[in-house]
Amino acid sequence: MAGWKPKARAIFSPREIVAQQVGPSTFRYIPARELDELDTYPSLKSFRKQRAADKLNTYDHAKEAKSKFAWQPTRWSTFNFNSFLSDVDDNTNLFVKEPENYITPTKREIRTKTNYWTDEDISRIKELSRCCYLKMIDDNNYIHPDFKNPTKSPIDEEEWHRKKELFDNVFTDFIPGHTPLEQAIAVNEQIRDKETRDQPELGRRFSGSSFEFKRDDYCNPYLNNQLTLNKLSREKKLQILSKISIIGDLGSQFKVEKECGEQEVANSDIFRKRVMRNYDQLTRLELYQRILPTFKPKLYTKNLVVNVPVKTSEKKQKIIILVDFSGSMDEEEKQIWVNALLIDRFRYVIQGEAEVFFSFFVHSPSDLRFTHIKNEEDVITFWKKFSNRPNGSFTNIGRIVKDVARSVKSKNFYNLGIDLSEEQPEILIVNDGQDEVGYDEFPYKVNAISLMQFSDELKDLCVATGGKQIGIDYNDRIVSYSKEKPFEVVSAGKKK
Repeated sequence: MAGWKPKARAIFSPREIVAQQVGPSTFRYIPARELDELDTYPSLKSFRKQRAADKLNTYDHAKEAKSKFAWQPTRWSTFNFNSFLSDVDDNTNLFVKEPENYITPTKREIRTKTNYWTDEDISRIKELSRCCYLKMIDDNNYIHPDFKNPTKSPIDEEEWHRKKELFDNVFTDFIPGHTPLEQAIAVNEQIRDKETRDQPELGRRFSGSSFEFKRDDYCNPYLNNQLTLNKLSREKKLQILSKISIIGDLGSQFKVEKECGEQEVANSDIFRKRVMRNYDQLTRLELYQRILPTFKPKLYTKNLVVNVPVKTSEKKQKIIILVDFSGSMDEEEKQIWVNALLIDRFRYVIQGEAEVFFSFFVHSPSDLRFTHIKNEEDVITFWKKFSNRPNGSFTNIGRIVKDVARSVKSKNFYNLGIDLSEEQPEILIVNDGQDEVGYDEFPYKVNAISLMQFSDELKDLCVATGGKQIGIDYNDRIVSYSKEKPFEVVSAGKKK
C-alpha cells in the first residue's frame, strides 16, 4: 500500500457509469454524476462505501419521484402552451380602433370583473374601453379604418349608425369610473338594463345607444368617501352608486331636512328684516326709507322695514334605523341595497342635517344595541365595525317596534341613555319581507323597506300609522304604499 497510487477511472459514456478503484484489486461502479474527487483516496474507504450507497439510493428515489410527479402538459393545464394560445382574443372585428398605447382588456379579464359571458357583451365592453381611453386623450377619430364607410363595413348600416351614436355619446356624456374598463362596464350595465326593459319580447338584444349617469350622485364626496370604508362598498362601488341614484327618485318619501327656527329677542348679533309692527321699532328703521316720497304714508300704516334682532335654532332630524340581521338577509343583492340606503342616510349626517340611531334586530329586544351616528367621525367608526354577514335566527318586527317605542317614551333610550321622548323620531325598518310581525298595530309612525320580498301584513301596519311601505325587487322595481297614495310605482326598474 506504500507505493499505491490511485488509477485513472474508466468512464463508460453509453451508460455514464464510472469504475472506481477503492483498493489494490477492488473496483466499484457508480454513476458518473454522483462521483466526487474525494472518493479516489483509500484512506476514506469505510466512509466512501456508505456514501456511495446513500447516493445510489438517493438517485433511485429521485428518478422515481421525477417520473411520478414531473410536469406534463396534459396534467398541468396552467403551463400548457396550447391553452395559452387558445386564450388569445380575436379583436379584428371591433368597431373602435385600437389606441396606440392602450392594451384592450381580454375576455378573461372582463369575465373576472363582471358576470358577462356572451360575445356581444364582451365585444361591446372592449369597444367601450377603447373609446373611453380615446376620450381621455381627446382623440375623436375612433372608428376603425375597416368600418369608416357605413355602406362597405362588415356590419349592416343600421347597426353601424347605432354604434356610432353610442360612441359619440361616450365623448359628450359623463361616465363614472377611474379606468376605461370601469367606465365601459358602467355604460354596458345601463345599456343591458335598457335593452331588457325596452325589448323584453325579443330573442336577441339590440345594442342601445343612450345612457345617463347622475353626476351629482357619482361625484358627491359625502357618498364616495363612505364607499372606501367598507369592503362590500369598495368591491361594488358602481352598483351601490346606481342604487343611490334610484333612492333619489323616491323624492319626498326619503326627504331629510333639519328644522330651522327664529325667535325675536332683545339683543342679538343676528338681525332679520321684518315689517314694522309698532312704533317702538322706529330706532331700528332702515334710514334710506326717510328720503323716499312715500315715507310718511308708510309710517302711518306701519309699512316700513326694520331690523329685528333674532335668535336662530336648528333642530336635526332624528331617525331610528333597524336592519334585519336574520340569515335570509345574507345575500349580496340585499346587502348592496342595505349599504346604499345607509350611505344615502349618512350623507345627511355628515352635512349636519340629521342624526341616526342604528341597530340590527332579530326577535328579542334584549339583543338591540344602538349606535348614535351624529357626525362624520361617527360615520367612519360605524363603517369600520359594520358587518355584511347577517346570521341571526327568525325575527319579530312587532315585538321589536313595541319595545323601541317604550324605550323612546322612557327618556332612557337603551344603551345610549338619551332622552328622545320629545322628538319621537320615526322608525325605519329594512328587512326582506320574510319577517313575522305578530301584532295588530304599531304605537306610532313606522316606515319600512322590504327587499326582494313583500309583506302585506307589514304594509297594512305601516300605512295605519301614517307611514310608508316600500318594496324593492331583484329588477330594481320600486313600489310605494301610503295613505296619500295607496299604490305608486316609484321606479320601473330593469323590466316593465
